[in-house]
Amino acid sequence: MIKAIIFDYGGVLTKEVFFYKFAKIHASRFGVEQKEFNELIKENWSKAKTNKISSKTFWLNLSKFLKVDSKVLRKDIINFFGFRYEILDLIRKLKEKYKIGLLTNQIEDWLEGVIEKHKLNEVFDIIITSYRTKKAKPDIAIFQEAIEGLRVKPDECIFIDDLENNTLAASRLGMKVILFKNTKQLISDLKRMGIKI
Repeated sequence: MIKAIIFDYGGVLTKEVFFYKFAKIHASRFGVEQKEFNELIKENWSKAKTNKISSKTFWLNLSKFLKVDSKVLRKDIINFFGFRYEILDLIRKLKEKYKIGLLTNQIEDWLEGVIEKHKLNEVFDIIITSYRTKKAKPDIAIFQEAIEGLRVKPDECIFIDDLENNTLAASRLGMKVILFKNTKQLISDLKRMGIKI
């Protein structure tokens, strides 16, 4: 029996998931090489998501490379990733019958701003982040933290993520999983698994 549903943030609650798309579109605008820009993002993101460097340093390192204001760059990137309001509406409906969790690899000032803007602390029963735990999916330990926080067994959870590596890790732990592609597919898969929406 399913008691909890755990959502990823990037690529599920956001419309976009990959930085390389931002780099591909905007590299020429900034007058930089796309590959070099993408590598810089990847290197800094991998450190910032587990708080090896601060999220402020993440934006500063990118903005120095691009020779732009860090606040402007931050706003541009967050706007590029967008937000799926229909998924948030779905989560609110599911919350009436299930425990709801957020489990994400993210950087602090980005997600904390989103949490505040959309009042996500009122929506999710638990929010587990890579920057707080200093662990990142697909590390099994971060999934275990979410399960323990929700006080459920792995097989009483559905985990939803857009990246297969993460769903495979959750599945190995005994969680039921949905590989997210779009909202329609997600609703269909949840209903197929017996979830009342």
